[in-house]
Amino acid sequence: MNTNKLIIHAPCDSGHPPLSSVRSDWFGERMDPPARFSFSFKDDMLVFRALRESGARGHPEAVSGRFMESLWLYDVAEFFVSDPVTGRYLEVNLSPNGAHWACLFDAPRRRLVEIRDSGAVSWGRCRPEGWEARVDVPLAWMTDHLHFGVETKLNVTFILDSPSQRFLSVADLGGGDPDFHRPDHFLTWRQEGQQVR
Repeated sequence: MNTNKLIIHAPCDSGHPPLSSVRSDWFGERMDPPARFSFSFKDDMLVFRALRESGARGHPEAVSGRFMESLWLYDVAEFFVSDPVTGRYLEVNLSPNGAHWACLFDAPRRRLVEIRDSGAVSWGRCRPEGWEARVDVPLAWMTDHLHFGVETKLNVTFILDSPSQRFLSVADLGGGDPDFHRPDHFLTWRQEGQQVR
């Protein structure tokens, strides 16, 4: 996926907003099948949905809807949210089975605090033919703790095909070894239906 902006969709009648696809990994190798995701606003929540039409290897101790450390050691979808005022950023990990982990960083890879009490709700389902997971984060929490608004920057990443692990990022984060903690490269966003600025 080659983009400068991410779209956050409005709720839609069909129940799910359109999905965007990530078709290549960090090194430009084709992902078949691709990873897919969407962002949407629903009921005062930021909703992140991820899926792939392929089996997944999630953390063996992860439980749907529960907070779980070290999800990134297995297959995981992730999103990052940067604070335009403080420069801090949030990382949210979502296991294919719906377990989640979140942490606030005050510099690249420098943890400030794990976030267990944001009010986030997660869900997931794994089957041999594929998986789908979702996490809803309250916009009030995002606004209070991350100054969430039009100046916020986002990114979506995946770690797939564990144990060999392939790394995917929607934003071009630069070269070298895979490293998702490059907030200066995160993307701006627009709400569905708004004019491109």
